[in-house]
Amino acid sequence: MVSGKMKTIFDLREKQDDGMYEAIQNLYEEPLKVVKLGDESITECIGCFNCWLKTPGRCVMKDRMTEFCSDYINSDTVILLMDTAQGFINHQAKAFLDRTIPHYHPYIEVVDGELHHRARYKSYPKMVFYYNTEGLKNQEEQVIEDYLYRTAYHFQSKAYRIETDGSLHLRLMESRKAKKKVLDYASIEPMEKLVIYNGSPRRAGSNSALILRKTVEALADRVEIRDLKEVGKWEEWAEAFKVEKHVMFFMPLYVHAMPSHVMAFIEKLQLSEGSISFFVQSGFLESSQSHYLEAYFQQLALRLGRNYMGTTIKGGVERLRMMQATGQEKLMKPMVKTIANLVYEGRFNPADIRQLAKPIRLGMCTKILFKILCKLGVVNSYWDQQLIANNAYEKRFDRPCKSLTMDSTNG
Repeated sequence: MVSGKMKTIFDLREKQDDGMYEAIQNLYEEPLKVVKLGDESITECIGCFNCWLKTPGRCVMKDRMTEFCSDYINSDTVILLMDTAQGFINHQAKAFLDRTIPHYHPYIEVVDGELHHRARYKSYPKMVFYYNTEGLKNQEEQVIEDYLYRTAYHFQSKAYRIETDGSLHLRLMESRKAKKKVLDYASIEPMEKLVIYNGSPRRAGSNSALILRKTVEALADRVEIRDLKEVGKWEEWAEAFKVEKHVMFFMPLYVHAMPSHVMAFIEKLQLSEGSISFFVQSGFLESSQSHYLEAYFQQLALRLGRNYMGTTIKGGVERLRMMQATGQEKLMKPMVKTIANLVYEGRFNPADIRQLAKPIRLGMCTKILFKILCKLGVVNSYWDQQLIANNAYEKRFDRPCKSLTMDSTNG
């Protein structure tokens, strides 16, 4: 039995049961607070950055998720009960994780050759995960566990999993490399048409939209772009997916996986013939941040019965919107070329994929240079300029969700 401070269950499942709460209570000495969000719609994160640049530490969305941010931060343990769908955590659970971003700064630091967001608070709760494994293949279960560990690691939290083996018990989760080399990239005939789903949740001016606009210029009627923000068309598109030969999902990386609304659409897809490919762009420079999502996409291709054409990963894309036209052109050109090669040749060019994925992690020289630039204030100057413009600079280190009692307790 585990003892400690405040512990909170966030039940994100559609079907909730008090019996599970009682069983989990037996693992702890203190009474557990239960927050039921399974029947609540958690608004997806739209990447507006307001929680960093206008209201530091606080999400601007008005829903019950926002109401309970203090319960999350002021707990020493949070227990997340989740549903799964299509071999991954479902969109409700993904939306919950995406919406925890305000608990961290936009400012960046280097950790083990990767870029991480700096902590806003002095400490973070242990993260305990429970999900039903019914209907999951062993590899899918491992992909989910690896992803959740990775998320907790980036959130500076210890990760545990509740397992059922006659009775419930806690198991400390361990770091594992993503199983991202399960399938070989397929090679097929040239594509008459490629349907690309734009998975960016941003309302306007997204990097994904800029890249896909250039893709249309290059490929004309050989591609069709569908914006997943158009939720009213999902049923029509999910039905069309059954007969469409070639489909790509193009998206930004959100908390090491797809944005939650992309997962909501994926949940509607059914077994069908054809090819499926993926393109992940992220703000972080290194492609290792996207490997856990790549591992899932391979399993998704198997689950949907489609030829897996591969996953292309490109880091350092967040700066695209801030660049001059010539710089944008230079950054987008190899990405557009990679998609064009898929359409015209019926396969991704492995050399192009490897080049786009560099660096996998930051090398020693890059890490040293990055640390120097951080000390000089160069790396985070963009964020500071935006904070100043929004009259929020003096509030940049605010901790709006922390109670005074817990802050003094945690030192």
